[in-house]
Amino acid sequence: MTFVTLINAIMIALCAAVIVQTMRMAKSLREIRASALNESVARLEHATDQARAVLGHMKALLATEVVAQGRAVAAGEALRDELSVMVGIGNAVAERILEAAATQKPAQAAEPAKEASARRKSPRKTRSRTASGRRKPSAAAELNALADVPVAGHA
Repeated sequence: MTFVTLINAIMIALCAAVIVQTMRMAKSLREIRASALNESVARLEHATDQARAVLGHMKALLATEVVAQGRAVAAGEALRDELSVMVGIGNAVAERILEAAATQKPAQAAEPAKEASARRKSPRKTRSRTASGRRKPSAAAELNALADVPVAGHA
């Protein structure tokens, strides 16, 4: 066998392999065209229609919800303004209470001195004490203690 005959035999084998592979690929293309492509397109169109319907529903829902949320925000702003006025009134009342307590401190300091001198003139009485020896703080002492407590929002 000569060199040319050997090359021709190899070329015949390669051409036969190309023909077989081309036939297999043509068969696969026919199968894709026949079923898969049409079915895929139909499914894709169905999914697109469903997506459009959902988007339409969402647009309608958002259109109504935006109006409702706007109303709620307006009502919230009105409540905020009303509450700020109420807080201002409360702070003013707290300041008045503190001022009244501050003005009553000097007057209460003068009263015990007068009462002490009046008590000395009267005979002493024996008092019974509780087992612990502790007394309940008076209302005036509690008010004085509260006068020193800072009020929220004030320096």
